[in-house]
Amino acid sequence: MSDFVRPQIVRAENDLLFDAEGKTYVDLFSGHGATWLGHAHPEIVAGVARQLERVWISPGFVHSAVEEAKALVEAFFPASHELAGFFSTGMEAAEFALRQARVHTGRSEVIGFERGMHGKSLATSSLGWENEGGVRLPDVSRLPFLASHTEAEILEQARSALGTGRVAALFVEPIQGCGGGQMGSPSFYRALADLCREHDTLLVFDEILTGFHRTGPAFVFADLHVTPDVILIGKALGNGFPVSGVVSDRRIGVRPEMLPGSTFAGNPLAAAAVCATLATLRGLDLESRVAEIGRTLERALAPLRDAGVEVRGRGAIWVLSVPEGPD
Repeated sequence: MSDFVRPQIVRAENDLLFDAEGKTYVDLFSGHGATWLGHAHPEIVAGVARQLERVWISPGFVHSAVEEAKALVEAFFPASHELAGFFSTGMEAAEFALRQARVHTGRSEVIGFERGMHGKSLATSSLGWENEGGVRLPDVSRLPFLASHTEAEILEQARSALGTGRVAALFVEPIQGCGGGQMGSPSFYRALADLCREHDTLLVFDEILTGFHRTGPAFVFADLHVTPDVILIGKALGNGFPVSGVVSDRRIGVRPEMLPGSTFAGNPLAAAAVCATLATLRGLDLESRVAEIGRTLERALAPLRDAGVEVRGRGAIWVLSVPEGPD
């Protein structure tokens, strides 16, 4: 494959990509799962185009598009929760959640799980893997996950770590994307939630990949009957437009020392993409559609299981782990 040349994509529509040479590709990657409603969806294109003629960015002012987007997002969550802010990337949302947890609890330590993906900044990447070059953050640590340990073993280590009383937040991907599609049982996540509550540690669910019906229900946490303190959202939130968000329990709030906002955070253009995306999404029966996608893929992938391939996933998120050959 050394002579492989990546195609130059010049146009995209729905699930298709078109390159400069006129070739057509079916997009099974969907921009890391972001273009959930398809490339160049006409309703979303129209919503962003209207905002292009109004205002793109003007920090510090109130904008109707941002207010509307906030209301649409909060309609997906319990009344106990509010949108703490819109951001530009999942990494930026995770960074804010780190600061939010540390300020709210007065504690410095945060914990993630091995092979979790919360971003690629020094802090967010340290939640999931060892950074190359020997750079270590003393207040960021990781627990093992299901690729190497049982649920009982993980819970025992979590109990010990949270028992120190120094942990501000525990970050969890309910389904690990980069970590090979690993997902615990509902009782496992409920036990984690109980431990966090017992030790006054915030439970942060990263649903940037899984949110907005990617697995069937609007969010995995609701299907698990767990209510996290903080939920990270993104990717499908703007159907590929760069926007993310942090939804948190109202008791946590947003304080100046949490350093909310940034140059592009919460801009009206991104908010217009959110409004158009969520309004379109609300008009679709995605839960039943995704359930049917899941059943179809289960049947289609069954022969691979028989051939020794590990198949993990649910709804419209699936990961195949192919065993290495003798070479």
